[in-house]
Amino acid sequence: MGLEHWDSERKRYVLYRNQNDHTQDARRFPFENIPKHIFLDTNVINLLVKYPTEIFEQQPISALVQASLAEDIEALMHIFYIGMRANWSICASQKTLAELSRTKNDVLRRDLLNYALEIINGGMSDEDRKFANGFGQRLVDTHFVDALPDRADRELVGNAIGYECDVFCTCDRATIVNLRDKLPQLPLRILTPAEWWAHIRPWAGLWC
Repeated sequence: MGLEHWDSERKRYVLYRNQNDHTQDARRFPFENIPKHIFLDTNVINLLVKYPTEIFEQQPISALVQASLAEDIEALMHIFYIGMRANWSICASQKTLAELSRTKNDVLRRDLLNYALEIINGGMSDEDRKFANGFGQRLVDTHFVDALPDRADRELVGNAIGYECDVFCTCDRATIVNLRDKLPQLPLRILTPAEWWAHIRPWAGLWC
């Protein structure tokens, strides 16, 4: 059971099968709240590189894939399909590269780093990158993020704030998503891919 209904006859996803559901979602997720500038956690970049045909070519997701992982993959597929026509942007940081460089598989590590570099170098000035990197390092030991047990997560969130992102997208439900309510002072939202998609879904027709 996926996030969206696949109509086998029409060969397309049907996001809403009645007007009432669409109206309710549009009220819950106003157009102005669609994320505009999104920072991708390292685990999200991993999915983009490991499941490129499912995400970028809309190939079926194996039934063997664990449910929450399949949900993330499908959400990213919808997001990037719509994103080809939309005007939001994504970014990552030097800290992301440091995390990806620890990948043991040589081929996978190369692909991950190349993808991350493409994101980092796309549209960000050297000054922006320097500020975001420094801000992340300074934020690590402050009370604003001390609810997060992992120092790397704290730094990545700081990078996202330094880039003035409005969303930090992560698949890490255990140590980031489940603790986000303890981070009320952060000037961004922490969302899973499925939650990010939920904000776009009522308005997807604008870009189709």
